[in-house]
Amino acid sequence: MGKRGGALLIIGIVILVLLIGVIGAGVYFYNFYVFKTVRVCVGDAIDTTMPCGVTQDCVDIDRIAEFGIDLNNVPDFVRDNFQKILNEVVYCDGSCFVKNIRGVNWETQELEMLDNCKDEEVEFLIEIRGKEVLAIWKWIEG
Repeated sequence: MGKRGGALLIIGIVILVLLIGVIGAGVYFYNFYVFKTVRVCVGDAIDTTMPCGVTQDCVDIDRIAEFGIDLNNVPDFVRDNFQKILNEVVYCDGSCFVKNIRGVNWETQELEMLDNCKDEEVEFLIEIRGKEVLAIWKWIEG
């Protein structure tokens, strides 16, 4: 009985260590490991000739919808990053100006893999971790 109890104790400890390792790896990959980094580069501005008084006139949700961008059901991190980039991309100077964006192809809605931005461009790095992957997956499935 003593040998059997010792063997069960060792097996229990091994299972516990493995369980702690799996949980630790799950937490690490969910919160900290960067699976992909998306680089978006914002460059020169183009005059759209749409009249405006303030920048918010250019950023209206109705006008964004005209370009086929629907932010209603996207995950929060996508919406937050989109807003940061939008604040850099759009501005008003009598008419709406929109800066060129590299890193996202709006026509195909695919990401472009950029190694770096040009010197005159503003760079945005979006890190995709496990929690973002799960949010995108739920959004695609939903």
